[in-house]
Amino acid sequence: MTAIDGRRRDLKEIRRLHVQHAGLLLDKMLVWPEVPDDRAGQEAADKEALRALLEAAASIEIPEAYPRAFARRRALLEQLVGSVERGATQVRCATATGRLVVNLGAAAARETNIALLHTWGVPYLPGSALKGLASAAAHRAGVPAWQKADAKKEKPQGEDHCALFGDTDESGCVVFHDAWWVPEGGQLPLDLDTMTVHHRGYYADGASPPADYDEPNPVAFLTTRGTFLIALTGPEEWVDAAFDWLDVGLRHDGIGAKTAAGYGRMVLDKSPRQREREEREEAERRQREAERKRVEARRRRLGELIATFRGKSNARQVFEEVQQISADEALDDDVRRALRELYEKGKDCWPDWLKRSASPEQRAFAERFQMTPVDSPSRPAVHLGAAPAPSSAGPWERGLAWIARDQKNRLTLYCVGVAGRKPEERNLKDVKIEGEGLEETLRAAGPNAPVELEVQRDGKKIAGIRPPVR
Repeated sequence: MTAIDGRRRDLKEIRRLHVQHAGLLLDKMLVWPEVPDDRAGQEAADKEALRALLEAAASIEIPEAYPRAFARRRALLEQLVGSVERGATQVRCATATGRLVVNLGAAAARETNIALLHTWGVPYLPGSALKGLASAAAHRAGVPAWQKADAKKEKPQGEDHCALFGDTDESGCVVFHDAWWVPEGGQLPLDLDTMTVHHRGYYADGASPPADYDEPNPVAFLTTRGTFLIALTGPEEWVDAAFDWLDVGLRHDGIGAKTAAGYGRMVLDKSPRQREREEREEAERRQREAERKRVEARRRRLGELIATFRGKSNARQVFEEVQQISADEALDDDVRRALRELYEKGKDCWPDWLKRSASPEQRAFAERFQMTPVDSPSRPAVHLGAAPAPSSAGPWERGLAWIARDQKNRLTLYCVGVAGRKPEERNLKDVKIEGEGLEETLRAAGPNAPVELEVQRDGKKIAGIRPPVR
């Protein structure tokens, strides 16, 4: 006891500020003050001494060599190849959204504890805690393949759960490495926190019921925060699954102690594969948005062209710009509607312009998008003998004819007899056409190139036409 007492006396003389290892400070530098014959005063002094020790630990700076040690370990982990087939190591970071504390109830000279690296005295997340959290998250999913075996062995362990996390006979195929704290700033990420027990007697043995006159018992403890480097080694597909379950556990359950009070929640960084997929999806989204804006801009321009159309003075300019916009296939319907509106706005302009000033390509473009009104479908052709001739119809006679539009834009049959009389005009809907393809042939003809046919009259009016009978 003499040696121990002497060491205690020596430790009292060491200034706490000279200690740069939080674990050493917490384990070796706690000095209990002595208050003789005063139990209440002794308890208060002890709590004050413990609080002062925790405050001193929370003010320690980062060990000078720790950032270099962290960088070397990260580089080694990123190059590490697993011992199993197709094994490799994936490294991702997890950031605490609040405070967390692991190993709060571990054995210590104090009432509370916290997990610190033995060499550096820096907070870390033990690999066993990460593995247990992922295992619990997988089990709570309720999928039989990911279920843990119950205590009575009534339900067997799921096949996937056994392969990833192992069982009592062998370890799983994924190794959960300890997660070191990512160095940031100048001080350790340790914060002083307090939890208060309001009914000590009730929680201790239940002998006395909780009451309003119970004296609260505040207990100081340390928590940590920041970002931690998580590394898993194993087959790629199983490492991905482990990270998925770990992500669920860190986000929704939390790691360490006091998770019911909100401690221990963390956000896991995305994997390279996830980032690549999200970047690709974001690029596609931006491309779709740019395409949408481009289409909307061209659609608005079509409306502006219709509004600025002034007739023959700018017909060519408007028409050519509509042609340029039509290169976008997504605007076919809009181009068709715009041309129709332009035609309706300039009925006295466009027919003449298309006939005299437009190029063949422009006329083909106008026809393709149906700028001019489409003729109503003609009466179906009646084959010879399909219907009896009218009783008042006269005999068939030879003649020349063609079909064209009259001054009122009506389809009209123009017929010249063999004797060379003046062309007779007859509304096409009043004439019965016999012979397949005859109407199309007559439409393609003209006064300078009429088509030979046979004509049947009803009095002085043309009642029917047919191809010449040889």
